[in-house]
Amino acid sequence: MRIGELAALVGVSTRTVRHYHHLGLLPEPERLSNGYREYRLRDAVALARVRRLSELGLSLDEIRDVLADDRGRELREVLTELDADLARQQAAIASRRQRLAVLLAADESVDELDADATVSEEMAAVLRQLPTDGSAFAAIDREMLALLDTGTGSAG
Repeated sequence: MRIGELAALVGVSTRTVRHYHHLGLLPEPERLSNGYREYRLRDAVALARVRRLSELGLSLDEIRDVLADDRGRELREVLTELDADLARQQAAIASRRQRLAVLLAADESVDELDADATVSEEMAAVLRQLPTDGSAFAAIDREMLALLDTGTGSAG
């Protein structure tokens, strides 16, 4: 089969097939006398495997490692690492959504949230203790503390 047929069979573009050849993820097939590549079933299987691994979230470098028999890591090891990374991302997203829910539920009758609501709980406690006399210096102090809070990573 030709490159277009292979690409259509696996569900990728011909450009993707050529890119995988260039990166060494997919071996170059033999060429016919007219210069066309001649793809076989094993090429389709290899391309489908690369596509599946890519859809699972592996980088092309990781896929190359998995496909390399003698120097790569075991597929199970790579997939376990990917699963742990996705679990960390999912936990971080859940934490952020929980903080957003608290902010949104704080006072639903007010259209505009207090600017102090976006800082960490610890910084919010500090800001509540500062005087609110309306002076320009007090406002700058509050803004600087809120800015410092974003740089510490405490708001996560």
